[in-house]
Amino acid sequence: MSNNYKRHVLNSKKEQLTADYKTRNPNYKTHKGMDFTDETGECIITAIAGGVVDSCRNDVLGVDHNYNTAGNYVRIKHPNDIYTRYLHMKKGSVSVKAGQTVKAGTKLGIMGETGDSYGIHLHFDVNVNGEYVDPLPYLMGEKSFTEISNNTEDEDEPTYPELRKGDKVTLKSAPLYASSTVSKKANTVTGVYYIYADGIINGRIRITTTKGNKDCTGWVNATDCKTENKTEPAKPAPVKPEPVQSTTLKVGDKVRVRKGALTYSNSYLASWVYDTVFDVQQVGTSASKDYIVIGLNGQVTAGMQAKDLTKV
Repeated sequence: MSNNYKRHVLNSKKEQLTADYKTRNPNYKTHKGMDFTDETGECIITAIAGGVVDSCRNDVLGVDHNYNTAGNYVRIKHPNDIYTRYLHMKKGSVSVKAGQTVKAGTKLGIMGETGDSYGIHLHFDVNVNGEYVDPLPYLMGEKSFTEISNNTEDEDEPTYPELRKGDKVTLKSAPLYASSTVSKKANTVTGVYYIYADGIINGRIRITTTKGNKDCTGWVNATDCKTENKTEPAKPAPVKPEPVQSTTLKVGDKVRVRKGALTYSNSYLASWVYDTVFDVQQVGTSASKDYIVIGLNGQVTAGMQAKDLTKV
């Protein structure tokens, strides 16, 4: 099965669906993403949108149904707490590193059969605010990724009005949604409303019936909001620079990751990380001496805080 996707995760742009997302897959209702193959076999996997590589792995040899289930993978962080994952890549093929900025179409690796895999394929999934969601709207261009500046490619993102908490807006037969992610509208609203809180997520913003109301009415598309008046944005409080941390770690040291620790950018780690001894590959940046890059066999696994590492 193939689809005419607007965005692509394979360089050939000929994705063939082999296992669908759980709500459309009665035989695999726990499947968190979509599986793809390609008529060329081991083809190149590419980023669906711009972002920063949050973590990756490149040293899993082959099939592992119990431990390294993701196999060789890349996890990309996009704005607004959106993450995409690309799993089961061929050993040694991952071509990006943690902390690297990528754009739509950047080569990530080669399709393989590593981890919990039954045949060569790509598992692709999307996580929003900590929950796995249906990837199809993102592939079809129905939901957008907010690209990093100067890194967009083949993407025409909508221009949203400048909306802030308390702004008065007029809506005309606008679809009302229960959240920023659901596709089915709950109602249609017309008339004057107020912005409930700052922040456009997936092209939607929260509204309420009266200014200062503590209850949110729902979510509408930001492009449906016609502003009546603007409130002056509050002046941000002065930001005090965080002190630079020091560390006794040095390149080449062997370390373990503290149980439950997150990456330097507060992202989750795979469970195998906490049971593995890593090499320190980088100590510090111009911004903080507390930033430590760890990895295996010369391949970067993640950027961590020094306080979350124990020297072996």
